Amino acid sequence: MEKRQLGNSELYTSVIGFGAWAAGRSGWGNVEERDIVEAIRTAYDHGVNFFDTAPFYGYGESERILGKTLKSVRDKVIIATKFGIVWNDQGGFVMDVSRKNILREIDASLKNLDTDYIDLYQVHWPDHKTPIQETMETLNELVQSGKVRYIGVSNFSVEQMEEARKYAHVVSLQSPYNLLQRGVEKAEYPYAERVGMGFIPYSPLAQGLLTGKFNKTSHIPENDVRRLFNPLFKEGEFEENLKKVERIRTIADRYQRPMAQVAVNWLLAKPAVATVITGAKNKEQVMQNVRSAEWKLSSEDVTALDSWTV
Repeated sequence: MEKRQLGNSELYTSVIGFGAWAAGRSGWGNVEERDIVEAIRTAYDHGVNFFDTAPFYGYGESERILGKTLKSVRDKVIIATKFGIVWNDQGGFVMDVSRKNILREIDASLKNLDTDYIDLYQVHWPDHKTPIQETMETLNELVQSGKVRYIGVSNFSVEQMEEARKYAHVVSLQSPYNLLQRGVEKAEYPYAERVGMGFIPYSPLAQGLLTGKFNKTSHIPENDVRRLFNPLFKEGEFEENLKKVERIRTIADRYQRPMAQVAVNWLLAKPAVATVITGAKNKEQVMQNVRSAEWKLSSEDVTALDSWTV
């Protein structure tokens, strides 16, 4: 599989990454551990070397499953995890990127992942209470100690990235980016490209909306993460997005490819994109994701998709 340099780091990531939120087995319906393990192994066997997780995913369960499954090939993979979203005793969560919490979370993640180091340690979300300088200087200490190789940020604005880069070598930005969510094109994506940061899109399939499996009568449970967190699934917006999905389907049909592959392939046409985080709950979904990188949309179709989904 093609690999791309992650910003100005020494990491070369597979263009298809593995997103391990579903490995937390919470909020994603019925997910069996054996299926997730098989999915992770299938991804690795087919050239995926970038695996993204977070302790927020299933109270650390995602990290534990990922670490256990990749233990035998640890030196051949890039493990990216995050910090800063902390579950509380009431089942809710708070943002905390303070020095105290970082030092607590890094050791917990290393234990969960059963590893001595994390390749890419990312601020999951800024908390707006902690000065960015405090966060970045603490992360620098972790790099110097060898617990972390590189620093990344997620869900940061341009202003926050500029501040962060005053204090630390930040190699990547992870943000939502797909054919239906293109807000980062206004500022964050161009900034990352201009300063040489790697861009890591998450939710490339809009949490399933770009697979074409939803229609006007689809029922989404109240406790589903899509209903809880994703504005694309809100009443009114959901129906409008289905219309865009049908236009995208015309290109998928012409290439005789699943719509999901078109959505991922479109992202791979963006030069600053280093790896696309694709989620999977089983090996079949992994193979669909992997096949997204085995062909290319024409420049004309990339342009058409650009204009259709703004």
